[in-house]
Formats: sequence, structure tokens, C-alpha cells
Amino acid sequence: MYRGAGGAVVEVFPDSYLARYPTAVETIPFLHFWPGHTFYAVSSVGCNLTCPGCVSAILTADPHTLAGALVHLPPDDVVHEAVEADCRGILFCINEPAVSLPTVLRLAEASHDAGLLFGCSTNGYLGGDTLRALAPLLDSVNVGLKGSSDESYRACGAASAGPAYQAISHFYDAGVHVEVSAVYMRGREDEVLSTARRIAAMDTGIPFQIMRFMPFSGGDREREPTAREAEDLAEAVSPILDHVYLFNTPGTARLSTRCPACGDILIRRGFNGPMGARNEWMSEELCGCGERLPVTGRMTPEWRSEARYAGGYRPTRGLELVRNMLAVAGVTGRETQGRALAAELAGGGLLTLHERIATPQGFCSALQAYAAAGGRPDEGERLASCILRIVSGIQDAVAGRRRPGVYAALGHPLVPLYADKPEISLITAAGGYPVNHDIIQDDLDARRVTAHEIDALRPEIVFYQEVAPVDTGMFVQVCLDAGVLAEAVRRDTVYRLPTGTKMGCLGWVTSIAAMAGIFHPDAGCPAPEVVEEEVLSCVRAVGGEIL
Repeated sequence: MYRGAGGAVVEVFPDSYLARYPTAVETIPFLHFWPGHTFYAVSSVGCNLTCPGCVSAILTADPHTLAGALVHLPPDDVVHEAVEADCRGILFCINEPAVSLPTVLRLAEASHDAGLLFGCSTNGYLGGDTLRALAPLLDSVNVGLKGSSDESYRACGAASAGPAYQAISHFYDAGVHVEVSAVYMRGREDEVLSTARRIAAMDTGIPFQIMRFMPFSGGDREREPTAREAEDLAEAVSPILDHVYLFNTPGTARLSTRCPACGDILIRRGFNGPMGARNEWMSEELCGCGERLPVTGRMTPEWRSEARYAGGYRPTRGLELVRNMLAVAGVTGRETQGRALAAELAGGGLLTLHERIATPQGFCSALQAYAAAGGRPDEGERLASCILRIVSGIQDAVAGRRRPGVYAALGHPLVPLYADKPEISLITAAGGYPVNHDIIQDDLDARRVTAHEIDALRPEIVFYQEVAPVDTGMFVQVCLDAGVLAEAVRRDTVYRLPTGTKMGCLGWVTSIAAMAGIFHPDAGCPAPEVVEEEVLSCVRAVGGEIL
């Protein structure tokens, strides 16, 4: 971001960072650049485009809201942090580097002086002077394309698609390791196919990442493709380019890198949150057929545990959640929200947010704390008390009853929810026993769960979390195709994980009521719609709003 000063254009927030944390390179994402290594991810605020449904909207739509959370650090200090965190390099990501260009250039030079790699993710909407200044300092770049047509760029506030493709060509010609990501919205398959052809005209070996559109920040849900639609598009793109990947789609096999000669899997990966992948297994640097892996740099099978809201693009989800929690308690002013979010970042709150909200009681404690930080402690206490009264009533109603075994999947039957996810505690609160506890505990276990392991748990009831649009019939068909969960399918006890349709970050309260009604239909628990109205009434009473 820039302003005029004394006839010159100067950076508004020089050498200032919103987020700084070590993360796997695959979460940025880079899939062919130093696979498995940890990089130091940094970001500022702001963007030069306004794309619908942007995952980083909280950083870009109103950057001044988070200005108070920016931390000023000289480049050498950031480099020192990266070295102390044992990172292979530094990556500027999450928001657009062009809006902080002088900072990015200084940081890149300091990184190289210290023997670290430096790269970035960018929308590529860069002028000639910016390209000439940036390209010589980059070791890697991921260019996020909005489409192939000028129309697709006008939807993001730009004039045409040309500059983004010119940037890719410039980086490629300068010897920078280039990967490309292309957003895929339903009905715009031709945009992705045309984008792939334009990239193939440069080099068919450029890794091509299809980003299945997820409607963050008020994006149009009608534009979100199903997993099946995304898989079909990836299949159609595959003959055009050598390395085609599919993101934001749990259960897909299209995150793995295959040998270009024989087709064997060289690096197997799985879904790891929005825009991210996770290595599950990798081969030696030479395939069994003798072909060398098509990657830049050395590989490592090491995997570090990452806080749920502090890796890849996940901090944006954490900040959005905290802002929503502030809003329901009546903390709706942008400046007040900004101060609370700044305190959350400064205090390292995102590192522990997942653990703090993992249970109904923990969520309500966090809600009260955020409300108090926003100057509304009484409202936070009143809202939390209302929620806990409802939850306690349901728990009392189901107490002493036999708990059915319940399996929860993340959009695909072979992708179980981690046992420490908040959704698992909701199953317990509703009177079920989550068998996920018996199969996987945390993200340190990178192995792929088998159909045999899941079936051995003999779940009576199955829930799937709707990461991509899917109805129960579609999920059941995937179960049948995978040869898993046949008993629950036969009993017709497969359900979409219920969420409140009007309750935003409080939707989990109605989830408990809906699940209790499934587990114990004769327990006299309140209907989900009754719970929804009671909670919404309380939100209105404290002057809150649902975002």
C-alpha cells in the first residue's frame, strides 16, 4: 500500500508484517520446490485486486482494520527468525507482495545474504518495473490466475488478463521456479482449460494447480463446483500439461506427483486445508524406472506439526472466526474489532485457538474473553450462558443412554476428521461415541487410513462434513465405490454433518441438537430450529450480528 509524500510514492507500512510463522512449503502451495521443507511464511495487508470469495479477504478487503496488528521488523530480524526456526527460506504469501514491494525487495536481499531461499505467491498483476525489480531476487513464484479471459479479470477489478500472463513469461525466462494456480468456478471450465493451454505454450512441465473455488467471505455458493466436477475438469486438463494437481478437494488422488516416464507415484499427498497439501510419502530422488523426480531442490520426508490456525492460509480462517465471535457478542465496530484482532495476533492466540474452542465449554470461554477484549463483557457472558444452558440441557437429556458409535469424515469416506477437531466433541455432547478417537489422533500421523481400518470400527452412524457440495446420495455412492462403510449405508444411517444455516460461528449449537435427535430420538431434546431461534434471539438481545 502506498501514499504520496513530498512528490514521491512511499510505502504506508514499510517493513511491517501481519503474520510470520514456519510452515511446510506445500501449504503455500509449492509442490515441486524443495518438497517437504519448512519455509518461513510472512505477510502484510492489502491487495491490488478484489476477487469474489477470496480466502484472504480479511487481510485485503479492509487492510486498515488490521493495521494495528502489523509488527515492524527490519529485514535482518525476520531472517534471524527464519534461521532460528530452521527454515530453508522465506516466502511472502497470503496477500499480494506488489502492495509491499519495497519491503519484499529488502527482505529478499537479506534472505539471500543469509544463504536462504526467497519466493512468493502473487496474482501476477505487476507492472514492468516491478517485474524487473522482483524477478532477479526470486527463487520461486506461484502465480494465481483468475482465468484466461479479460472478463475473468474484470470481475476482480482489473482491466485484462494480459499482465498476469506476461508476468509468468517474465519469471520463467528469468530462470525463476514457476508454479501456477488457477481458480475453478462452476460454469467456467473453459477458462481453466484455456489457461492450461496458455501455460503449456510456455512449458508443459510447469506445475499446474487447479483451485476448486470455495466461497469464502461471502462468495457465491452457486459457483462452488462439486468434487466430482473438479475431478472431471482435472482429468480434462491432464493431457495438456505434465503435472496437474487438484486442491480444496478431500480424498482426491490428484495432489500426488507422478513420474512423467512411467506414471508411478513419487510423492503422495493429501488435502491440508484451503489451498494446501500435505506430503504422506515420498520416494527416492530417482524413480524405479530411472527417471529423476521433476522437482527443484532436495526433498525431505520430515513433517513438522503445525498449529491448526498457523500454517499456509489457515491464519485467515482463524482471524475470520475471531471476528465472527466478536460480532455475535456485539463488538461490531471495525476499529474495535481491529484492536481485538491485533491483540490476538500479538499474543500468539492463533497458535492455541483450535485447542481453546475444541469443546462447547472452551468455545464459550473464548467467546467471553473476546467480548471482554472488545469492551462488552456482560454481553459475552449473557450469550455464553444462553448457549451453555442449551448444551447442558441436551447433555442431561441423553445422559445414561447407550452411545452409538459414530464416524465423521471430511468430505470423503476415507478422510476421517482428526479426533481433536471441535466437531468430534459435538458428537460426544450429543450422546454419541466418536470412533474417530480409535483411528487417528492428530496431524503427526501422516499415513493414509484404509477402508479396512475404518470398517473395523463398525460405526453405526456416519456423518460427512460438506467441504465440497455433495448430497447424501453422492457420498453414499463414493462409499460404495471405495468399498467402505457398507453397514451404515445398508442401515441408511449416513448423514451430512448438520450445521445451523443462519448462525455463522454459532451453528455448532444446532449441530448438537440435530445429532442428539438422530442418536436418541426419544430423549426429548429440543428441535434444531427451536435451538436456532433461541440462540439468534439472544444474539439480537445483546446487540450482536451474524457475519
